[in-house]
Amino acid sequence: MTLVDNNVLSELAKIERLDLPDSVFETVATTPAVLDELHSDSVAGYAFVDRIDDRKSYNGGWLAVRSPTDDELALADEIVDEALSFTDAQCLAVAEHRDELLLTDDARLGATAVERGETTVWDLPLFLETCVADNHIATPEALSDLLSDLQTEDNYRFAQADIDRLYDGF
Repeated sequence: MTLVDNNVLSELAKIERLDLPDSVFETVATTPAVLDELHSDSVAGYAFVDRIDDRKSYNGGWLAVRSPTDDELALADEIVDEALSFTDAQCLAVAEHRDELLLTDDARLGATAVERGETTVWDLPLFLETCVADNHIATPEALSDLLSDLQTEDNYRFAQADIDRLYDGF
């Protein structure tokens, strides 16, 4: 099981590549708090939000929604701090409590998860490396298009070392 946060869902939805998590992982889920963020006034109505909504399991898609238990909510209360939102703390608490992989591109969330040492964390570059290795991104040209789309649609910037590792996968 993989728990994915708002950042990665949004990034992939903006470039219309929400097929990738479902092709790499057997089960992909998120929390209701992440979905609530996607429906906040600041992003509601954008096409990428509709693309994510279409992937929800209760809409016939692959994205499961994992409501936190009382124990997970209590753990989120322990994790949250001035630099980590309650939504992010909730994602970490659910992933940690259920021993799930956490797919996030939020540096603070990733660092907190690593510090706690209770769950495995992947960021977008590592996820894309897996996509290349498993042939879900089959050619250097397809990778180049994807990276360009992320830059154009989400202002995403990869470190050169990450770019080099991605292309080394071919």
